[in-house]
Amino acid sequence: MTDKYQTEIIVGLSDGEKKDLEKLITAFREKESSAPSDPSGEDVYNQNKSMSAKLAHFGDILLKFDTKMKSFYEILLLSHKKSEIMNQRIDTIIEIMKIRENL
Repeated sequence: MTDKYQTEIIVGLSDGEKKDLEKLITAFREKESSAPSDPSGEDVYNQNKSMSAKLAHFGDILLKFDTKMKSFYEILLLSHKKSEIMNQRIDTIIEIMKIRENL
């Protein structure tokens, strides 16, 4: 039958990790520093700004992916529980059939 002790698999980011990532994304989006006057400094500034935008974008992707993975895990868990219940019902029917054959 089924085990009484099931270990829970933790999927996705914890609430604290999500908050930290959201703070990091917000900080990158809000950070507006002035561009340096020399051309090489301006290139570095533009690269830094571009990398910050990409990092914020990838953080958003990670949060969306985490949400989808959590939903997928919940679907798998419900499917597994349904299978367990169906197996119990089948086992019960088999037991009833065996008892009837013996009568």
